[in-house]
Amino acid sequence: MAAWLLPAATTLLAGASAYSGYQAAQAARSQADAARRQAAAIRESSLREVEQLQREAQQRAQQFQAQLEQSRKATQQRAAEAAQAQQVAQQQIAQQKASSALAIQQQQLTASIQRQQQAAKVSKQTRRRVGTPAALRTNLELQSSLALGSAPGVGSATQSGGLNV
Repeated sequence: MAAWLLPAATTLLAGASAYSGYQAAQAARSQADAARRQAAAIRESSLREVEQLQREAQQRAQQFQAQLEQSRKATQQRAAEAAQAQQVAQQQIAQQKASSALAIQQQQLTASIQRQQQAAKVSKQTRRRVGTPAALRTNLELQSSLALGSAPGVGSATQSGGLNV
């Protein structure tokens, strides 16, 4: 009886050993599958994270470009405003210079007119007839009446020379 037991036990041991090997291989396969699934999940998660980081980097780059463009536009606008303000200031300065020059010229003209008026006080001169016979007669008459002590024009019409008294 023991003879048939030994081969059966060996067979059982070999079967158990094979089954144990099968079970170990099965466990190793399942562990390998789990490791592959875990590696795939980690790879997929890493890829999603990389994609997210790339999207964020792209978004930041777009924001930076937009801010840079906005800053450029603001700088150009400020430069244009400064140029316009400078032009307005220069126009005002030119206008003030012209106004000042005109005011100075008017003041000088007024002062010159006043000097001329003060320097040349022109009084109304009486018109005297010189060299005409009537004037000479009147002049002679005046001298003769003064010499005689009488008032001019007093006397006869012939002495005064007629109508020219």
